[in-house]
Amino acid sequence: MVIKIETANNLDKRYVSPPSTGPETSISRTPQNCKYFHTCSANLCPLDPDVSTKIWLPEENDTEEICKNPEFTGMQFIKTQKKIKKALRERTGERGDYFTYYMLNRDITVKSGIRGAPSDPPDSTKNAMNWYERKERMWLIEHPQKKKLPTQEIHRRRSNMKALREGRLRK
Repeated sequence: MVIKIETANNLDKRYVSPPSTGPETSISRTPQNCKYFHTCSANLCPLDPDVSTKIWLPEENDTEEICKNPEFTGMQFIKTQKKIKKALRERTGERGDYFTYYMLNRDITVKSGIRGAPSDPPDSTKNAMNWYERKERMWLIEHPQKKKLPTQEIHRRRSNMKALREGRLRK
């Protein structure tokens, strides 16, 4: 069976596209070919051809469900999972939210209060699938990707911080 998915060979891009959505590399690897297959319980496996249809629950018992294979640590959705896991480490209680592949495959700012899309639609919702799609779309709008600052802006901010620190040292 041939799977079309981006792997560590294409990590210079740092984002993985779901199958059939962009330039892809044909490989014949499946999750069963991974050396961590028997010890890893990740819902979102980079070798899974259906990775874009899966979700990740950030609950206490699901924090180990992040890909353990060091070959894929540079992939954006794995980096975002690890950021969320770290931000939610000290949170207790039940969570009723989830993150989709598309929500995780973005370079976003992760803060301690981050929440995913709600998992339970209201009872009055007749078409739950549309409800889930709308909630995911709204989440994506509310959590934009980080923007790369121009070099001039970076230098301006560094000089401002340097001046601020020097001012504090003199006091």
